[in-house]
Amino acid sequence: MVTPWLEKNPRAAKTLKFGREQQYVVNPNGIPELCEELKQCPRHAPTPLHALPALAGRLGVAEVRVKDESQRFGFGAFKALGGVLAVYSELSSAVGEAYHVNTGFNEVMRGDHKEITSRYVFSTASSGNHGRSVAAGAKLFGNRCIIFLPKFTSAEKETAIRARGAEVIRIDGDYDSAVAECKRRSQENGWTIISDTSWEGYDKAPRSVMRGYCVLAHEVVTEWRQAPTHVFVQAGVGGLAAAVIGYLWAVLPMRPTFVVVEPESADCWFRSNRAGKPTLASGNADTVMGGLACREISPITWPVVGEAADWFMTIEEDQVLPARRLLAHPLDGDPAIASGPSGCAGMAGLTRACTEEAAFKALKLDRHSRVLLINSEGNLGEEPA
Repeated sequence: MVTPWLEKNPRAAKTLKFGREQQYVVNPNGIPELCEELKQCPRHAPTPLHALPALAGRLGVAEVRVKDESQRFGFGAFKALGGVLAVYSELSSAVGEAYHVNTGFNEVMRGDHKEITSRYVFSTASSGNHGRSVAAGAKLFGNRCIIFLPKFTSAEKETAIRARGAEVIRIDGDYDSAVAECKRRSQENGWTIISDTSWEGYDKAPRSVMRGYCVLAHEVVTEWRQAPTHVFVQAGVGGLAAAVIGYLWAVLPMRPTFVVVEPESADCWFRSNRAGKPTLASGNADTVMGGLACREISPITWPVVGEAADWFMTIEEDQVLPARRLLAHPLDGDPAIASGPSGCAGMAGLTRACTEEAAFKALKLDRHSRVLLINSEGNLGEEPA
């Protein structure tokens, strides 16, 4: 153990191959073509990959780049990719099964094959952003949608979900309680769940969600030809981490050093790494980082995140606001980036690692390191002062 908040993955090795088990979770094939198809979607455009040279100099590394998902679809979070594309995948698969034809994004969007697609009612449990994405997908394709929200989800996020035409059911409990109630009610009513977490016998939709997230990783590879040496990626249940780790692992000639970042109270990956298998978080997931407030990992992501993440680390609540401020009010010449509490978690992890010498050395960070961060959500509330 380097510090109480940073631990190495004993299963990860640079020689580890991206194999069939990993490809089942994150399939890199066809992602460039998916990016082309997305051009049919209103408001879609690749999100910026900002360079922060002043910050890199301050932290003692060569480059820091931030993939800014706050501008995705005008939606404000990376999760727009997952829910929208998973809803499309479900509907296009249904049309394909009925008529043995391939149907494109534009065809489903304009209402072709309504006799098949209109039967679907979609549901999910969410702390906010994934629910907005599923709601946006259902609205785009003309379907009814019900979102189950845990108690801690903000009123602003509920309003944003309702604005996309979805019905909202509030649960007096945490995220896992919302998942359980979503499963129960959906089974009773015949609704189709589009979840970003998996469970026994259920993994098709989570894999479709992660396939959507691969779009942002592909955009990074396309724009940043030199490629990162280090990736700090935040994790809740693990969908974003699996997509980023899996895609970069599969397509880059040399696998970067992957560092998974979590809230201290929602350290399910940190604990699972130590146990060598999926394990509950040590805390109650009471965190300002609502998108990461998960007590259990998504089991399907283990072959990617559990096997290939090089390091797992936690951050404290009082490190969130300084990270948001650093992005919003950057050092001289760096672009300003609007980030939410979950969005800045990778930045908080990087700055924590760079300000403790033992961690900096253990991660092999130096003046030649090129670091990738994901600003996974924009600022949905007030700007950090």
